[in-house]
Amino acid sequence: MHPDADALPEEFLDYIRSLERHYLEHDDPIMQSGYYGGPERWRQERATILKAVERDGEILDAGCANGYLLECLVQWGREKGIALTPYGLDLGPRLVELARKRLPAYADHFWVGNAWIWQPPRKFRYVYTLHDSVPDSFLGEYARRLLDRCVADGGRLIIGAYGSQSRNEPARDVASALRESGFAVAGSASCGEFPVTRIAWVDK
Repeated sequence: MHPDADALPEEFLDYIRSLERHYLEHDDPIMQSGYYGGPERWRQERATILKAVERDGEILDAGCANGYLLECLVQWGREKGIALTPYGLDLGPRLVELARKRLPAYADHFWVGNAWIWQPPRKFRYVYTLHDSVPDSFLGEYARRLLDRCVADGGRLIIGAYGSQSRNEPARDVASALRESGFAVAGSASCGEFPVTRIAWVDK
């Protein structure tokens, strides 16, 4: 466990909180999700998440922003014959309100909260989050918390990382990072030459 396990650094939380303001400077739902590469690349890179999704179930996006990624995952899953029920958590209350409006049938599936300390009202078959939802040194403990608190027995924790084509930056090798933290990685996938997207998953 990280020595400061009960709290993330305040300067890091300030940065995470500031993302809401930056995202809401845009009307485009993709840009409101923090992505600027356009709809074609959005699908190519984000649909990689579904390589870890093998059957129907509930999916929690811990860091869901405006809910657009969840909306897309539900649609893309349906195209593969997989039924996903969306749930979301985000630190930004205005982003969560957008997510509720985007998916009104699931408005009560979205919560405002900090995934590091959040105690969910239920558990989920799939939990997706980004590695940079916490500082690097907290990733192992973050994954443990999500597995213990959020992932249902027989479920799967999926952790993603995104690089940048414009800056020629590859995505972080999350599979290696999880193994270094002592996890048995059940699988991984990537997209792009760098690659620009990497995901890895751990089963419970």
